[in-house]
Amino acid sequence: MFNMSLVGAARASATQAVNQGIDARLEGFTKSSFHDNGRRLECKVHDDELQILIRRLLEIGTDEAGELADDIVGIEFLREDER
Repeated sequence: MFNMSLVGAARASATQAVNQGIDARLEGFTKSSFHDNGRRLECKVHDDELQILIRRLLEIGTDEAGELADDIVGIEFLREDER
């Protein structure tokens, strides 16, 4: 699982990406969990679905969404290097 706690623009970008439901590639978030208390989005993204989140963030096309996707990729690669 990839855990995140998001606020502000990152929260809005992730919410937009997740709320797309099943997309044209017939992909969606079925193994992950997301809980929003109105201020903070708590995310537990299953490893099998992380690429969906990254792709959708990049498709949103805003600087904020792109930065969040870049941060996720950077953290995930750092985790891979530590194994």
